[in-house]
Amino acid sequence: MPLQRLDTRSWWTRERVIAGLRRFYQDHDLAPTSTEERYRITGRHGQNGGGRGGRRPYPSFYAVLRHFETFRQAWAAAGVDVSRRQESWSELEDWYLREALGLIPRTGIASDLNRTPDAVHRRVYDLGLHAYRRWGWTLHRVERVAQVPRHRLQKYLDRGDLPYLRGSKCVYVDPADLLVVAEIDWENPPAELAEAALQTWRERLIKVLAGHDWRVSQSFRAQPVVRSDRRWGPRLLRPGPKPVEIAAGDVVQVVGPVQQRPQCEGREGRVHLVFWFVNRSTRNSARSSPQAQWMARVEFTSRHGRSLGPRVTYTLPLDCLRLSTESAGGKIHAHS
Repeated sequence: MPLQRLDTRSWWTRERVIAGLRRFYQDHDLAPTSTEERYRITGRHGQNGGGRGGRRPYPSFYAVLRHFETFRQAWAAAGVDVSRRQESWSELEDWYLREALGLIPRTGIASDLNRTPDAVHRRVYDLGLHAYRRWGWTLHRVERVAQVPRHRLQKYLDRGDLPYLRGSKCVYVDPADLLVVAEIDWENPPAELAEAALQTWRERLIKVLAGHDWRVSQSFRAQPVVRSDRRWGPRLLRPGPKPVEIAAGDVVQVVGPVQQRPQCEGREGRVHLVFWFVNRSTRNSARSSPQAQWMARVEFTSRHGRSLGPRVTYTLPLDCLRLSTESAGGKIHAHS
């Protein structure tokens, strides 16, 4: 008798279970993932198992779970795609969604979880997640809050000065690493940026006091761009120290000869702009070499009647300028 019962139970092999599931799908055009739903369709409660004598053409719940962990895996083995529209999210899926959000496209996450992109979007909303705030600050947010142009931030990334994390749609940076950005006034920073940076500095300090290296778990990495194109190379150069501490609005005097600008030597003018110039072209330029250097845009009073106005502006190397010892406020006026 025990042998006969063992033989009856073992009749549903893996191959017969798969064949029975396919037969069920062909007969009912449905792929139920629960016992109640399956019994509601077939109406075969309490009947004997096995396929002998035609008593049961489909495998029982226990016969399926003897070879598969879930009904969904069984349907997948039978070649039937089961929709997960009404299935609840597991803790493991929520964990994967949090870790992959912003780093993997939504379609890729949906494919990995066997769900639709709309279902992933809805779950992200239910969990209160935001792709653009998941891993730090995006460059767009830094540009909006700190008022630093995106192309200036990109140079810090390309040179390897600013660590970052590249996501599927945007680039993330840590607010605490923005100290290297010279265009941000850290003596009076925006409140939103100061609060975010202070929070990160506190977390790093806690790890240091605990004897841990905060860089080990850091997701942001400095990745300098390596380009062989000669037109790209100067863009990655770090600005050198200013040869003279001159800022916009200062009155300066040209103390040295300037190539292509001999008429400027000895004259006094007011500085409009000081900038780091990397263009290699020396055509009609005041530079003596194609190397990157500091330049200044200086306004002088015009000496010629044929000039379009009372003032004329020249771009000159910063190392040929010196602060004027005499006040030229009454002689030279900058544009308002």
